[in-house]
Amino acid sequence: MMIDFHKNWLHRSYLVIKDKYNEIDNLDQQIGDGDHGSNILRGLDKVVNSFENIDINNVVDFMSEVSKLMRISMGGASGILMTIFIKEVANLNINNTQKSVLNIFSSTIEKIKKRGKVNIGDKSILDIYYPLHDKINNKDDFLIDEIFSSIDKSLQNTKNMEAKVGRAKFLDTKGVGVIDPGAFSTSIILKEFFREIFNEKNN
Repeated sequence: MMIDFHKNWLHRSYLVIKDKYNEIDNLDQQIGDGDHGSNILRGLDKVVNSFENIDINNVVDFMSEVSKLMRISMGGASGILMTIFIKEVANLNINNTQKSVLNIFSSTIEKIKKRGKVNIGDKSILDIYYPLHDKINNKDDFLIDEIFSSIDKSLQNTKNMEAKVGRAKFLDTKGVGVIDPGAFSTSIILKEFFREIFNEKNN
């Protein structure tokens, strides 16, 4: 059942974020408000502890409710942008993984660009999604090691980008030398998403 799939990857994401949120906050203290890790942990905590109370059997409606809970709990622009992907993932077709993942990523990218007024290379979560979309689009099949390697490379690339959005754009350094905190948390969520896909397909 796809609802169980989504519960699993969100719970795994929560556990990793719980372990890493201080590290994410430390990055955000250098170029942002200093609380991105704490915010996303709060959002995921709200979600995973609400699973039993969400009496919805339709996966689209379930993920819509999940994204709303997380968005409200996180608040602010990050809550809106971080939950776009979570809502879009309701359209995953595990029997046609590559095509459905590409569609999910395409929709996520366009909505982030529109709502966040952000473009590729602006030092944001978009700089994780876009290269990974291209990576998957140019492969007949994909391996989890290749996916993780692409995510890690994209995350490290944000370190040398000049921020054109958020508080970092007002710094003298433009955030250069610091990994984007939103990209960091996004990389965790995406890794757990793909890990769950591979687990599902190999069971």
